[in-house]
Amino acid sequence: MAKIVKFTFDNNDEENLTQDSKESQNQTLDEREAIRKALEDHILANFAVKTILGIDFVYKINKNDIGVLGQIAYEHKRRSGVFVADYIAKGYKQKDRYVIDSLAFQLGEPEFYTQILNILKAKKALPDEE
Repeated sequence: MAKIVKFTFDNNDEENLTQDSKESQNQTLDEREAIRKALEDHILANFAVKTILGIDFVYKINKNDIGVLGQIAYEHKRRSGVFVADYIAKGYKQKDRYVIDSLAFQLGEPEFYTQILNILKAKKALPDEE
């Protein structure tokens, strides 16, 4: 026997739009958290940082290139106290994760900082300072 299935179509355009906006917000949050994790991994692996107390940054993605400007509060491995530093980072997207390949602190490595700044300007991946 045949079974008749009746479909009712309602205009749920508003629901679809809100779901799309929620999905894009979730994607942006996931992207930001992935970049945060890449930054923390790079800093902990390459610098004398014991613990990261707080990290704030703005980023811009142009194609697969990532530019990051930010500020970090951390505890040093060999010196006591809490330090705050401005930094710039450059990286790329590799499949589903982000990789930071260069990071420089503004006061610690001013020449390297300006070099990364110029590279990000050329690649149009320099974020706007907010």
